[in-house]
Amino acid sequence: MNQILKYTCPKCGNKQYEIGEMWTIGSFWTRMFEFHNRRFTFISCQKCRYTELYKVPKKNIGELISNLTR
Repeated sequence: MNQILKYTCPKCGNKQYEIGEMWTIGSFWTRMFEFHNRRFTFISCQKCRYTELYKVPKKNIGELISNLTR
């Protein structure tokens, strides 16, 4: 993966990371009807494996991270 974000792990200071998405399901009814109603983008440090979850689409994570590092 290309390291395009200016992300630094808050735990160990490493600058190498992985980005991915995960879906979760909520209540009994959403599980029963298999609605995947929550999507999170995660950034995980490749060194210490510290992982942060963000409730934004993967395509918007760059903008979010750049705003956090200002």
